Amino acid sequence: METARFLINKMMPFWLVVCGIAGYAVPHVFIRLAPYTIYDLAGVILLMSLTLTPAEIGPVFTRPKTLIAGFLIKWITVPLAAIVAARLVYAGQPQLAAGTILDGATPAGVTSNLFTFLAHGAVPLAIGLTFVHTLLSPILTPAVTALFAHKYVHVSFMALFHQMLVIVLLPLALGVGARTIIGARRIARVQPVFPMLSALLLYCLALGLVAAAAPAIAKNLEWVPIIAVTTSVICVVNLGLAYALARGLKLAEAEARAIMFDVGIYNSGLGAVLASVNFGAFAALPALMNALLNMIIGSMLASYLGSRPVPEPSLQPVRLDQSAPPLGAE
Repeated sequence: METARFLINKMMPFWLVVCGIAGYAVPHVFIRLAPYTIYDLAGVILLMSLTLTPAEIGPVFTRPKTLIAGFLIKWITVPLAAIVAARLVYAGQPQLAAGTILDGATPAGVTSNLFTFLAHGAVPLAIGLTFVHTLLSPILTPAVTALFAHKYVHVSFMALFHQMLVIVLLPLALGVGARTIIGARRIARVQPVFPMLSALLLYCLALGLVAAAAPAIAKNLEWVPIIAVTTSVICVVNLGLAYALARGLKLAEAEARAIMFDVGIYNSGLGAVLASVNFGAFAALPALMNALLNMIIGSMLASYLGSRPVPEPSLQPVRLDQSAPPLGAE
């Protein structure tokens, strides 16, 4: 089990690169996976929701000011960075501009919780924020995208809203309900395989999306390094700005670290699927690139902060299973 977990989960950045190359090199092999990307992502969210417990997210709601601060920082800075990138870098590529804005309007990913844990951050706050973002994303994601991406492509709020209900809210409700009905103990017996199943679903998603986008990528190959650099800058800016704002609001160091990862590591798998469905396969490329770079940059930062314990008291930490299923990159 440990070997399989290492190969499938710990090597995720490597396998995402392999999936990207394979999907582009032999799209005819993997194009059959493209119609199922929505179900792949819904499956990942379902697995994530099966691991949620009131004991993990309950404590953070006793300090609503911190939760509200993290929520506002996330939904102001991340869309703003995406809008700036769309206007400065992708003004001549409407699909990339719209895809970048949509990706910036997605909720945080579960991987942000893992990075928070490794970096000695306030894990209950991270879990609580992820839960709130995910719960409200069916409204916020279509609203932000429709407001700022309509100048590049046609955006249907209702279509996005319906997709978010199907992809996010329905699996979330089914997972929480199933955990209540089946019981936490029974779920715990099979929970160790959830991360590997999540990772495999993400690999299928990446293969299908890249295979569908392969013709557009081939015609615009010069944009790939530009997307990589731009996405890296967005990720670093979001992480740094979120931390600075949290500390500027006099939040504790552990809380600032949690908010930093919550803001900087978001659900790019969801962004890629929605961009591909609504704006065309090429529009998913910024989100796919972000899914890879989130993993690389986030893990490096978490490792760096992991060697620097938090000196200030914060929310009581809870143990976060390091094998928690990743949600989109994340």
